[in-house]
Amino acid sequence: MVAVVFGGPSLEGIDLSGRNVTVLPPASLGDLLRVLRELRPDAVGLLDCELPFRALPTWHKEILTALDRGIPVVGAAAVGAHRAAELTPQGMEGVGDIFRRVASGELERDDEVLCDWEVTPEGIRHLSLPLVTMRDALAAAREGGLLSGESAGLLTTLAEALYWRERTWEALLEAGRKAGLSAEELDTFRGWLPQAPDPVRSDAEALLLRLEELAAGAKADERRKAPAGPSKGISSLFKSLDQRDRPVSSATGPLRQRCIGDLVTFAHPEADDLNGRALNRKLSLLLASLWDLSPTEEEIDRERRRLRRRFGLKSDEDLSRWMTENDLDEEEFSRLLGDEALLHRLHRWFMQGRIHAKNTGAILDELKLRGGYAEWKGKAARREALLRENEDLLREERRKAFSTSFMHLVRDHLRAEGIPWHGALVPDVLPETGMEIPDLLDELLASRTTRLLLERTMSAATGVRDENTSL
Repeated sequence: MVAVVFGGPSLEGIDLSGRNVTVLPPASLGDLLRVLRELRPDAVGLLDCELPFRALPTWHKEILTALDRGIPVVGAAAVGAHRAAELTPQGMEGVGDIFRRVASGELERDDEVLCDWEVTPEGIRHLSLPLVTMRDALAAAREGGLLSGESAGLLTTLAEALYWRERTWEALLEAGRKAGLSAEELDTFRGWLPQAPDPVRSDAEALLLRLEELAAGAKADERRKAPAGPSKGISSLFKSLDQRDRPVSSATGPLRQRCIGDLVTFAHPEADDLNGRALNRKLSLLLASLWDLSPTEEEIDRERRRLRRRFGLKSDEDLSRWMTENDLDEEEFSRLLGDEALLHRLHRWFMQGRIHAKNTGAILDELKLRGGYAEWKGKAARREALLRENEDLLREERRKAFSTSFMHLVRDHLRAEGIPWHGALVPDVLPETGMEIPDLLDELLASRTTRLLLERTMSAATGVRDENTSL
């Protein structure tokens, strides 16, 4: 059972020991999406969001995503009460008196629950108070005879006029003195304040109790199987939020993905190539989407094996560690493998029917744009000249190949030179290059013959040195 609550100033003074609830800092844009992926909670509570001048608050669609996954979301006390009042028709639950008053329209101002605070080594310290806290304390003081009806009304008006970041009892009492209220009456009220009702604290405690009830009755196994990302059919704007503003864990705390992406875009030595390849990848996936293509389980399994070979992930523990390092949960990992499967299917489709052209034009165009064409042209020219000068050896190697298994030739080449295909097996790559078995056989024989000639040259040179040494 996992219950989480985003809370800060609303939890001040509440004993959290013994609570079966994970307390997280006040939420900002994307934090709820991160928690859905990383913690897979059974219930979520929303009390406080980050302050407007620090960050954007939790977006409504983040809450809708949680609700769509069958995860109850409860709001109270502060921003949570407003969100609950707005999203009650969509299934969000509100608890407490503040929620009831917001939902009924009794409390209309946004700053009714807004306050300023700072984080200290001892915890969160209030720098100002919510208007609703002052409003209820003044009403209770009037009912208790500590303030006259006229004084309580004037102080309420003065409290409403204070800027929310400067709304403190000291500021309000000073405004009351300047307005001509009795110093004795104000001092009496000040002495009573420690006993004043605190609607925010009361509602926060009610939310914690409700969270524990919901989480205790949750069908955790079913909920954890539900996907944690944005729902299908969600807007492109929200998908952008999930990809760009959703935080991921780091050694220094939550880090928004845009911080990584923007740094790579402007600082990575291969940023231009990375960006170009990333855009080409997205364009290809767009084509797959337009054609309504979807990967098969067999294709996804093939991509999983390919990725494990590419990064040397021999055990399940290695794979799990790699996924953690790359901020991939099971759902995102499956999506990534599915994308790779579709791209390779499109590559194979594109090469069909191009038996004569193969990938020659495409790969040479790319090589020219990367600046390596002249270098590899020179290498190819030198190899062709060497083979022409040693046609007898090439014919002999070709004759031997007729009595040698194809896979033996492949293994021999792998041991000697390797194949830079990022973990892919030969049968997987050939259809995407347009090469067929005879083409690959010609390349293997040419490479083997060249290798033998270079070995002979090196042996001859070593023999000459040895003779000179003996003389």
